[in-house]
Amino acid sequence: MKINRVYYQVKGNVDKRIVLLSDIHYYSKKDNKKLNRILDNLNNIDYDYLCITGDLIDERNIHDEEYLITFLKKLAKKSKIIISLGNHEYINGKDYSNYNKVLFNNINKIRNVSVLDNDILNIDNINFIGLTLPGEYYYKYNEHNDNYLIDYINKHIPFLKSGYNILLCHTPIRITKSKVFNKLNIANNIDLVLSGHTHGGITPSILKKVLKGRGLIGPQIGILVKHSYGKYTINKTNFIISSGITKSSHANKLSFLDFLFAPEITIIDIKSVDVC
Repeated sequence: MKINRVYYQVKGNVDKRIVLLSDIHYYSKKDNKKLNRILDNLNNIDYDYLCITGDLIDERNIHDEEYLITFLKKLAKKSKIIISLGNHEYINGKDYSNYNKVLFNNINKIRNVSVLDNDILNIDNINFIGLTLPGEYYYKYNEHNDNYLIDYINKHIPFLKSGYNILLCHTPIRITKSKVFNKLNIANNIDLVLSGHTHGGITPSILKKVLKGRGLIGPQIGILVKHSYGKYTINKTNFIISSGITKSSHANKLSFLDFLFAPEITIIDIKSVDVC
């Protein structure tokens, strides 16, 4: 199945193109076909930065990690890669206490690759902020503790520099709600939030125009979930949620249905002129 390309435009004080990849869920060399399809698609796209917003891997201890390293090295020859962490980076049986720091330190050593663990990277007057929410938030609170989310972000991302500010936040759940987002110290300074995690609500492409951002199924939420994919705004902040590359984990018993859902590469043009 082909990989869909979904395009968005947002207004900013820079003119740049970002490719957003989410939920690659690499597990072993069996995924090489998937990685090669991504490479082939990106070779035909002009862009300035590549952002990977979490779930790069399917669980904390993956097999054949050298294949993933090779894939990232190839991508890094074309553009700067900025990586944030998701919930699957924590999965290790019933232990969600930490992610594989050895693997991600090795990834961070790749030339032209930056792993942002509650860090900020400034390039060309753009501040990329990589938010790492702990396993506790995902697996103890099931992403439904607003106070925890607000307090955590305010503690770990307390202020932002001037420039165009892009937050890489794996999960859009709760943060896309005005009552939560507006309590963040950084709310007035964030220009763009990039997310994935929801896998497009497991919604076939043919239904997306009808459902207008609602997903058939949402993680930890239920059915017909708002903000499962697409572009949204709160005040002057744009949110873009990618449907992702992979629709389910390798361990999911329903993963054989993945052929029904096209993978997505999300392309965002930041323009310093008015856009639709």
